[in-house]
Amino acid sequence: MLLTYKSFFEAKAQIDDILAIDYYFAKEIIDALAIEHDEALCFHFLVVLNKSLREGHSCLPLQAVAGTQCTYSTPPTENDNELGYSFPNLTELTTYVEQLDISPEQLKPIVYWQGNVYLRRYFQFEQDLKANIMAKLSIKPSASHSQINAILMQLFPEHYQGNESDIDWQLVAVANALNKKFAVIAGGPGTGKTYTVTKLLAAKLMMEQSLSVGTNDSNLLNIALVAPTGKAAQRLSESINNAVSGFKGSIDDAILDQIPLTAQTIHRLLGVIHNQPNFKHNEHNLLPYDLLLIDEVSMVDLPLMLRLMKSLKSDCTIILLGDADQLPSVSTGSVLADIAPRPLPQYSTDNNAYLVDVTPYEKQQLLNQAKPESYSLDYLSFLKKSRRFDGEGGIGLLAAAVIAGKVDESWQLLQTENNEQLTYVESATAGWLLPLIQQYYVPIAKSSCLEQAFQRLTKFRVLCASRVGDLGVESLNSFIVKQVQATLGNKVAQISYGLSSQTINHNNLFHGQPIMITENNYQSGLFNGDIGLVWKTDEGSLAVYFEDTVAIDNDKPKFRKYIPSRLPKYESVYAMTIHKTQGSEFEHVAMVLPKQGALGETNKLLSRELLYTAITRAKQRLTISSDYCTWQEGVSRKVKRYSGLTLK
Repeated sequence: MLLTYKSFFEAKAQIDDILAIDYYFAKEIIDALAIEHDEALCFHFLVVLNKSLREGHSCLPLQAVAGTQCTYSTPPTENDNELGYSFPNLTELTTYVEQLDISPEQLKPIVYWQGNVYLRRYFQFEQDLKANIMAKLSIKPSASHSQINAILMQLFPEHYQGNESDIDWQLVAVANALNKKFAVIAGGPGTGKTYTVTKLLAAKLMMEQSLSVGTNDSNLLNIALVAPTGKAAQRLSESINNAVSGFKGSIDDAILDQIPLTAQTIHRLLGVIHNQPNFKHNEHNLLPYDLLLIDEVSMVDLPLMLRLMKSLKSDCTIILLGDADQLPSVSTGSVLADIAPRPLPQYSTDNNAYLVDVTPYEKQQLLNQAKPESYSLDYLSFLKKSRRFDGEGGIGLLAAAVIAGKVDESWQLLQTENNEQLTYVESATAGWLLPLIQQYYVPIAKSSCLEQAFQRLTKFRVLCASRVGDLGVESLNSFIVKQVQATLGNKVAQISYGLSSQTINHNNLFHGQPIMITENNYQSGLFNGDIGLVWKTDEGSLAVYFEDTVAIDNDKPKFRKYIPSRLPKYESVYAMTIHKTQGSEFEHVAMVLPKQGALGETNKLLSRELLYTAITRAKQRLTISSDYCTWQEGVSRKVKRYSGLTLK
């Protein structure tokens, strides 16, 4: 084979999944490094490196490349052995990379560090984020153990009175985060993450109050609540509101009144500058907050997390919430999974002694709950008991089996008849959706008011693995639109196709139709993923309304109204991709998976994390349409994001 390629098309003839950006990236780096020997090895390694960056990895381990082949996934000719490039073994590859002299201190465009090769900016992202977190972890608490113990006794009195024998991991999580400037609380659906963190916010305020006795400072802490998307921010706001209301009478109103009830998106917090990549707030213009709570952290990519951390004061407390088993961010990195590894390692001796001192639990009780490791992550707490899924219901059992990679056990759960939570549908078409469309989607348009329509919209959603294909988002949305309009007696909407995505001609919108924005538009305040409802105004015209994710107080507007022609790109949202539903929940979810091989390369999207994310969007009922081969493929494949981020 050729040692070098004279053009992209020549390289494409040799490597089937190479893109033009991979080719020119490799050429540019080779020129920058002045490579003069084994150019073919360097070129093909750089192609794989850039491909891994496009797939969301922050680095490329040599071990993942050594002994593999950069070639056609399906050989197009009988001479397939002549295609592609075979990489040497790990020893030879390591020797070669070390000879490139690309260690961090060399300030070259790529970096070799601890067995991984990075594009320099991603190496710096990881190092800066780690340094930022470690700086916060080094800050010593100012409250004494006795002060913390007194606060916990007020918040969890039943456990200190000996009325509860089992460990309350919500209590442990609050205690563990109360003496730290950086804390992570992780857990699956229904484990009470928001309930726990609301008590933690109250505890932080109570601790600040005890530390500021004798001062005139009535505003104890300046707190902000954020989430990656508008929908996630809205859900966080609702959950905090419900928790605060539930604590009335058991926690001092003066404390509860200082807990903010409204969350916002990370981008809104940082301050988007129109047509610029930078934010208003950064390391040179810090945010004013003393405590920042970030929900749904699994959706936050590495660069955004670093930007957020850099925009905070050095003494600002950061609390992260999320489910580490969910899909990682769409962009680069897997921050939550990196800093919240499973199983939870044993706490350090000092941290364990602290927890024993401030909680009603004995040392042995806490030690037995964690698997000993060679390092400790004292900032990390896992909530283990799901209040939503009690361990007997089908949804919780299925989610646990899927994330554990148990193909047969999860498939058997799906086949169980008369399960109150799970329904399996064996069908290669969408006809089985017809009664669900009539039950959930048609009544939206028949709602008596906008509030009721939005409530009905949250009851059900069709989730797909992909946008394309017979069982993808585009086809199913078109199918459902026709069924809804046929029932309502309206003319079937005309669907027009744009260059990159299915869009709707706004002249064909109809009353009660849900739509989703598919691009960011900072001028209108609408962003990719925002969901609205088409609704008839008092004047008889159609407008599109979005729930206000920033202001939810009774004296402020609950909905924002837009003229359809002024909206950014949008599409129907009866069906949506599983990725888009992160941060959302529905009473009933219908998950539609393609037949094995129906989408070709797109089937690579299937993974246990994708299925787990879809399953855990359902609160009460889950309907799944899939064949065994597709299910087996999805549950067997685990998402692996290469990263060097660790807080060991």
